[in-house]
This record gives sequence, C-alpha cells and structure tokens, in this order.
Amino acid sequence: MKKRKIIVALILFALCLSLVAPAGASDRVIKQLDAVYRGIRIIIDGEEFTPTNVNGKIVEPFLVGGTTYVPLRAIGEAFGKDVEWVGESSLIFIDSPRETWVKPDYVNAPPAPSKNVTVSTPQEFADAIGPNTCITLNAGVYDLSTVTATKSEYVFFGDETGELIIAYVDGLTIQPAPGAIVELVTPDRFSTVIVFMYCNGIKMSGIRAGHTVTGEYECDAGVVLIMDSANIKIEDCLFYGSGSYGLWLRLCVSAQIVNTTVTDCSLRAVDLFYSNDVTFTGCKFIDNRAYGSVIWGNNTTARFIDCEISGNKELLWNAVEINDDVLFERCVFKNNAISQGAAAVFAGYGIRLRDCEIEKAGFSGYWSSDAGVINLGGNKLN
Repeated sequence: MKKRKIIVALILFALCLSLVAPAGASDRVIKQLDAVYRGIRIIIDGEEFTPTNVNGKIVEPFLVGGTTYVPLRAIGEAFGKDVEWVGESSLIFIDSPRETWVKPDYVNAPPAPSKNVTVSTPQEFADAIGPNTCITLNAGVYDLSTVTATKSEYVFFGDETGELIIAYVDGLTIQPAPGAIVELVTPDRFSTVIVFMYCNGIKMSGIRAGHTVTGEYECDAGVVLIMDSANIKIEDCLFYGSGSYGLWLRLCVSAQIVNTTVTDCSLRAVDLFYSNDVTFTGCKFIDNRAYGSVIWGNNTTARFIDCEISGNKELLWNAVEINDDVLFERCVFKNNAISQGAAAVFAGYGIRLRDCEIEKAGFSGYWSSDAGVINLGGNKLN
C-alpha cells in the first residue's frame, strides 16, 4: 500500500488543465506553452474513453512539445484509482480505493449472528463463545483470569500468561444487557484482558475492559489485542488501566471504532501495526500516562474523524507517531504534556490534517522538519 507521490512542475496543469501554478506556491514557475489539439482519442481495454473534469465537462488531451498531456484525475479514476490534489504541498496522491486494500485470505463479513445466549459469569461467557453467536452479558464484573478451562473450541489460554484468547471464530457479538454495566477485567499484570486472533466479523459494544492492578505502571500488558482479523466493530466501549496499550490492532483489515474511550494507559492508547482500512469516529484518547506516544502506527491506513486527544501526560515522544496513510479530520489535540526533551506533536510521514485544532503547548513544534505531515487546510494551530 505504498503511496506514489508525484511532484511535477505542471502539477496543477495535470489535474485541472490550468497553465498557472497554484496561488501561494513557494517556488512558482509560470511558463507560456503552445498546446496543439488534434482530436486525440483514448482507448482503454478496447473501448473508447472520454475524459471529463470533476464537473463532468469533457477535457480534450493535447500535445506540448511532442508530449501528450491528459487529465490525470480522469485517467487515474478510469483505472480504479483515487486521485487527490493537495495544493498547499503541491502533491498528487494516487491510491487504490480503501475497500480494495484487503489481504487475499480474508473473506466478506459473515452473516448476522443466528444464536443468542445470555450469561452472568466469566465461565458462562467463555463457554458461550462460538461462530454466529450474540452473547449478552448481565451486569457485573467478569474476571477473565478465573476461567482456566472451557468447553468452547474457540477459546485458548496463553501459555505463559494464561490470558483468554478467542480464535478462529466468525460472526461473534459481545454486548451488555439493556442498561447493564459490564466490565471485563484481569488482575494479572502480565495478561492482556482479552485477545482476538484469526477472527472475522467481531463486534463488541457497550463493554468496559481494563486491569484491576493498582498503582502507576504496575501493569505490564494491554487491554484489547486483535490480530490477523477482519471486519471488526468496537462501539461505545471504555478501555482503561494498561501498562502498555489500550487497543492494539495487528495485521487487521476493515475495523471501525466508534464512540470509544481509551484512558489511563502507560505506553500508548492505540497501537496500529500493518492494518488497513481502520476508522476511528468520535473516539477519545484522554488522560493517559503515555511514556511513548498516545497514537502509534506503522504501515497502516487509518482515519480519525471527530476524535479528541487530550489530557495525556508524561509523553517522552510525540503525541502521534505514525507512518503510511493516516488522516486526522476535525480532531482536537489539547492539554497534552511532554515530560522532557524536545519533540513535535506529530512525527512520521503520510499524516494528513484537515480542520483540526492543535495545541503545541510544551512541544518543540507541530511537526518535525522531516515529518511528512500534509496540511489539508482549515487547521487551527494554537
């Protein structure tokens, strides 16, 4: 999913067929060119293709100095690519549509659960786990460390930690009973609260999950880890009290995290690793003791829409350190504090910002000089 970045002298010309560089460009070069129109036709896979602009008006290819010029957006989209022009940075992005970035071994989302089970204890919860099943939990605190064996063939236990691992299950929904407050916990400082592996169509809503270990940095494991899975939805959840990460997505495809809060984690709130088509909407990453970064990622395509990143303390690095293709839109970064040294709010490359409110506070800057941060406009920098 490596993005091809094309920076050319006639960049705006290629997109809009204008012969003038964009206003405000730092190194504008204006040239008078002689264009020759000779009725050039385009044939794609044996069929004639008529290029048009974003308004549907036909745009005719032409020649300049023996080179044929065509509208890049129309040609790119004809080959199934998304084309985006960023005027402030003089960049063109040509990408495969997000829905096509799926590993071949993943399948479509499974059908809705056909089996409904209501449980009241950790053991009943573990025993009920299976494909196409909706598990409703009655109110209570479910200590998953008390489950050491189960009749479910989809539940395993970590060899060293004993943590509960749900694997090879499709179409599993976990939700609280109406009006119930449900917490999944473990007191084991070395155990992730709950792990999903090789799952498809996992949905978890209205669940609180965290560690019951008390004391700063005493816990040395995460809250929710999802590995090698697809079609994930996490909604209206609260993840808390981790010595490492709140939510870790590793080698996942198509994940939606909605109205979920991650708090009181000591390494990072969110860890994204080689995961594609991940969207966070209306989420909060607040009051973490993140001695790493609040949000960290590598080789990941993700969107953060209407999210809040605030009140995070003791940061040793950046608030966001992430690589590849990540968009923050209408997000708020405020009251975050770096503990020592000099670091920018953002580090990495492929980070796009639009209509965000960003507070620099004690950071050395909004982004480091070598960071590939792209300002799409509308950002308020305080």
